Amino acid sequence: MRQSPASSVFSLTRLFVEQCARWRLREEVIAFILEFGTPARACGATHLTVHERDLPVALRDSSLARQARGWILILNDEDRLLTCYRRQDASRFLRQKSKRRPAGVARDRDDFLRGLQFAPA
Repeated sequence: MRQSPASSVFSLTRLFVEQCARWRLREEVIAFILEFGTPARACGATHLTVHERDLPVALRDSSLARQARGWILILNDEDRLLTCYRRQDASRFLRQKSKRRPAGVARDRDDFLRGLQFAPA
């Protein structure tokens, strides 16, 4: 079994591997996002996404840059790739996600339970 560039540096969760297969996210695109992606901290994890304006000029119109557009890779603090997903507005979504809750404010159990919706018995 051949080792992917991502798995040689980062450990992968089963969910990450399944999501990559499901969405047909190629190893070359993952490596591109890992190398050129901009990190954003949200919800206790690091979210990587590629901002075309931050890429070197020679790479902005490349095939890999187009393929990486909209992808978000999520890593934990141990540099383990947890999952990946795609959004049309990835960078805007991450900016909003990190601003939803003020810094230093954690959800307690009551806040969590308030957010759950239970079906009638």
